[in-house]
Amino acid sequence: MSKKIKLEDKDRLFWEGEPRNYFYVLGKGTVLISKLTEKGDESLINVLGEGELFPHTGFFRKSPYPGTATAKREVTVLAIPIEGFESFILEKPELAFKIIQVMNEKIVYLQRKLNEVLSLNVESRLKSAFSYLSDIQGQVIQLTHQEIGNIIGASRETVSRQLKKWEHEGKVEVKKDRIIIKEGFEPH
Repeated sequence: MSKKIKLEDKDRLFWEGEPRNYFYVLGKGTVLISKLTEKGDESLINVLGEGELFPHTGFFRKSPYPGTATAKREVTVLAIPIEGFESFILEKPELAFKIIQVMNEKIVYLQRKLNEVLSLNVESRLKSAFSYLSDIQGQVIQLTHQEIGNIIGASRETVSRQLKKWEHEGKVEVKKDRIIIKEGFEPH
């Protein structure tokens, strides 16, 4: 019932507002989810790692895709037609419980992220983001400073300053296209 899709860096899987016909399971790589702001700018709202189901909101609703999904480097996803999957779930209700568990974990993460943006300073928000990102990408974070800033609600310049401070302290190594978390630095 499903089909395998391979994407290259910056390829779009779907655009915000397109009709929703599929949900996806991320097999390999990282997918960035963004939304357009009122000013027409793209704002990164989520970073997805291997094994995640998405989109998260309105899982079985016929509403359009709530954001734009963009590949970060090489990505492989499994596209599952929503209508066929609904029938499959009716035949195998135990699968619904697994999906609920996955979605519950994502809701907990998003609630924590909202609390952090509202209450923590930039360094604490960045540590929290690195904790999450290292779970998804490992010790090499392959996001730009701007993308990280969008995740934590800070400017690119603020993220760059904090990363430069951490690099000076030997906690990270900043490269043009990646940030390497040094052994011993635990962002948790």
